[in-house]
Amino acid sequence: MAASLGTDLVLNAAWNHLFFRRRSPWAGVVGTVLLDVANVEFLRRTSAVDRAAGRALLPYTAWCLFATALNLSLARRNPPGR
Repeated sequence: MAASLGTDLVLNAAWNHLFFRRRSPWAGVVGTVLLDVANVEFLRRTSAVDRAAGRALLPYTAWCLFATALNLSLARRNPPGR
């Protein structure tokens, strides 16, 4: 479970680099999708050990899915080379 948390934290921090430092909304989309996958795995592993802790992670997981939708919307509205 610690590895899942570590992966989640690294991917969360990586999104800032991908989106802002690289100035690439599409790289940000890739980062948020990877973060969403990691969040679901972290939620699954946490819920297997402690259901209450798993429920506590649901808002964060939902927020990241919403952030992915926002990032995708920005990427679609700002095509590369524009």
